[in-house]
Amino acid sequence: MDKFMGWVSLISNIITIFASGLAIYIFFAKKEEISSVFSLLINYTHQLSLSEVREKIERLNEYNAKDTDQCENIVNIFNEIIGQIRGNESLKRHFSGLLVSMEQMVADRRRLTEPKKRALVSELRERLRHLNVSSIDGLVGDK
Repeated sequence: MDKFMGWVSLISNIITIFASGLAIYIFFAKKEEISSVFSLLINYTHQLSLSEVREKIERLNEYNAKDTDQCENIVNIFNEIIGQIRGNESLKRHFSGLLVSMEQMVADRRRLTEPKKRALVSELRERLRHLNVSSIDGLVGDK
């Protein structure tokens, strides 16, 4: 029985060494392909974040800042957008100036007017478009 277990252990060690060698070979031989897969995954998660922000912006259009009841919904959506931007470093860098404007407007609701809301929504949209184009350019390799 001990001899049998010794052979099983030896065979499993040989298979482990072979599998490790194969993994190292694949890593070095297919480095570009592996890198592109990870790049695609990162870009995909970035696109998900952008689409979530875009959806929240569209929800803002459903409400009018002149209506005090709807104003609370607007503030809540802006806070969601602020939180999402703060939680994502690339979005935080890109939206840093706009983030301050949104925070100031949300902090003092008297400053929240329909024209200011529309201006912020338009600026958010344009920055999202720019980020989307930059993301696609990065994906296809344009600089």
